[in-house]
Amino acid sequence: MRDDGPAGPLSFGPKVTLRAAKAVYVVCGWSGRILYVGSTTVGVAIRFAQHARDVRKTIDWTTAYVIPLKDDTPVRAVRRIEGRIGVAMGPERNKALPRITVAR
Repeated sequence: MRDDGPAGPLSFGPKVTLRAAKAVYVVCGWSGRILYVGSTTVGVAIRFAQHARDVRKTIDWTTAYVIPLKDDTPVRAVRRIEGRIGVAMGPERNKALPRITVAR
């Protein structure tokens, strides 16, 4: 994990300024309920912009908690972390989460 990540929640949107290319994020709605857990290997702002294109899906996404990972984190590890966080948080709208497997 990086030590230069945000100290708290961020507003969901494409104008997020984080240097981490790889991250796992937890998105909450107006109610504070956890709606979605995801990950990125292209940067948080790019991934949030991709999500924001689907307004029906993201209209009530307000807050994001971002866990920035080191840029050299393998993609498989990023997905495994996403899966573990997703299982622990129980997001309401994820259609699927990565399978949790033992690292080899």
